[in-house]
Amino acid sequence: MKPATETGDLAAELRVAIMKTSRRLRLESSSEMLTPAQYSVLAALKTEGHTIGELAQREQVAAPSMTRIVKSLVESGWVTRTSSAQDARQVMIDISEEGMRTFVGARSQRTAWLARRIDQLGEDDRQILARAAALLQEMSAK
Repeated sequence: MKPATETGDLAAELRVAIMKTSRRLRLESSSEMLTPAQYSVLAALKTEGHTIGELAQREQVAAPSMTRIVKSLVESGWVTRTSSAQDARQVMIDISEEGMRTFVGARSQRTAWLARRIDQLGEDDRQILARAAALLQEMSAK
């Protein structure tokens, strides 16, 4: 079968391929301990703290849904709640050391799964994937 090169066809094929890969990567690191939603919140917190509202907006969920996710993360010891230095009425959510270890472990599982698949490819296909990864990064940055 000839690969799609028409813009609309190529866009549809890429969308499906990206969605399937993304779903599979989520499954590779999901467990009874860490849900995809929890993983996403930990990823958002790995560099800086956020309020519940900021996290809800980033994840495109309602604030009550984010409150439930954060509550489960607090109960697991993966995040902490503290008062904001700028406004004591605001609660900041930060990743804990245990949360960072959990996040890094889940991310490593995802990377390992993908590395095993890439390892099965020949050099030409690896070069194509390297170029595709760079292009996708560029497209996502715009």
